[in-house]
Amino acid sequence: MNRIASYALPLCFIIQAVLNLVFYGFPSLMFSVLVPHGLFGYIAWALPLLVLGYFATGVLSLYALSFLSARRGKQFGAAYFGIGSVGSALVLVDGTYETPMLLIIFALWLVLSLIGIVLLFKGVETSRALSIVAMVLLAISAVVSASLAQWVVEDYYAHVHIGEIPENATVIVAYPENVSPPNGTG
Repeated sequence: MNRIASYALPLCFIIQAVLNLVFYGFPSLMFSVLVPHGLFGYIAWALPLLVLGYFATGVLSLYALSFLSARRGKQFGAAYFGIGSVGSALVLVDGTYETPMLLIIFALWLVLSLIGIVLLFKGVETSRALSIVAMVLLAISAVVSASLAQWVVEDYYAHVHIGEIPENATVIVAYPENVSPPNGTG
């Protein structure tokens, strides 16, 4: 039974990493709700760093639990799962999800975070091999999410903060008009 329990905590990390790789944009949404709205306009540039830092705490937790001290691993793990549970709960309460699938993903993320917190403080041992797999998946997931978070930041500053429509943006109008082609042969 102890052998099975050693797989439980790394599996929480692995499932979250795989969820993030499949539905890669939701940590940005989570942090956009975690950061107060009045402050978000000033620190939106830090969104990729927040996403990287978030997943780095998960990697550090697994590393410390598997190779260093359990106390440090529990601290990093509590930060990772605590941010994940609070962020996903706030998104669920806020209702900023666009599709029912996001509702399901955030609910699953919340459940996995709560299970992770319970397992951390229960003091279960972790499988080193499974922890290494989880660390690699979390690192890949962090890079993908941070890249997409940078796109969210650029889009935010282009449309909201600056207040202009970029030159190459697609503009949809209610009543389309026939316009001659750009080369003037129409």
